[in-house]
Amino acid sequence: MTELKFLHGGNLWKASRERGIPPEKIIDFSANINPWGELFGIKSYINKNMDSIFHYPDPDSKKLTLKLSEFLKVDRERIIVGNGATEIIYLIMGAVRPSFAVIPVPTFTEYERALKLAHGRAIFLLLEEEKDFNMELDKLIKKSRNAQMIVICNPNNPTGKILPLSVMQEILEEAEKKGKFVVVDESFIDFQPQNSLISSIERYRGLFILRSFTKFFSIAGLRLGYGVGSREIIAKIKSIKQPWTVNSLAEIAGIGILENIEKAERLREWIEKEKDFLYKNLSKMKEVEPYPSVANFILIKIKAPFSSSWLANELAEKGILIRDCSNFTGLSDKFFRIAVRTREENEKLIYNLEQIFRSKV
Repeated sequence: MTELKFLHGGNLWKASRERGIPPEKIIDFSANINPWGELFGIKSYINKNMDSIFHYPDPDSKKLTLKLSEFLKVDRERIIVGNGATEIIYLIMGAVRPSFAVIPVPTFTEYERALKLAHGRAIFLLLEEEKDFNMELDKLIKKSRNAQMIVICNPNNPTGKILPLSVMQEILEEAEKKGKFVVVDESFIDFQPQNSLISSIERYRGLFILRSFTKFFSIAGLRLGYGVGSREIIAKIKSIKQPWTVNSLAEIAGIGILENIEKAERLREWIEKEKDFLYKNLSKMKEVEPYPSVANFILIKIKAPFSSSWLANELAEKGILIRDCSNFTGLSDKFFRIAVRTREENEKLIYNLEQIFRSKV
């Protein structure tokens, strides 16, 4: 297992150094971050609270936890706030320490890495390209026979697929009968809030939900996420969690976002409109095949005789970053992913793709 396997998109700084292009001149389609984050007024909240940097942050993030409790309608003792959803992934693996966990792939690579650090092993369930990366429930149940945990990213990154509530509840019912832990990563659920399992958190003792402020609310640089589960598992996580991982400005940003949450619907409309624009234009290109997505990104297969790494390099030379998906388990060097961005940026991506494809004829 190499570190290359766990590389991610969004490394604007590395691209800037390697290409000699100022970061502000690079358009980053490689990270699934909404480009309209300022809609929630985050900068003004931070500017008003800059003096907080002269004090230690609250190690329990109590003000944000209370806000989340009100927003989610969940007891605050069932919530843990962390340094992005990624910290919570590592904490839940460290708290449960499963010997084996089933992970449907392709998906976010940090589940496997966190599991390995907790001395567990991944059992991969391959989501087949021929079946449009859809999950088959019977295969999941069969694969999880000897596992103590099932990890599901819903909506899934990078495929953009979502399992409806009815299917997720079938999985949870089956897992509950057999005493298995189910971790559901809802980092992209803000694009499909009606499919969240939050309202089921009290019903299933083995359910643990991950959430992120990064994707939908655009605060990747502040690092803020949270987990929701049973009181017992939250208490266990707190016992192993390092202090002060959530800085004071991140907590303030989270509170500000929740106080402006009514603006989320407008943002969903903007994202959907631009995603539709991208999908329609990509579908016209014979060199690629885009997959439908419920989130703010699109997985794309290359049908022409070149690789995703070659295409990523060609676009990077033009100041455009895409996510080469060749290091996702279950995908080849024929796949890449793009985030949905503003119309001007999306038009620039489409134009440059057309130019590159034309030059290869």
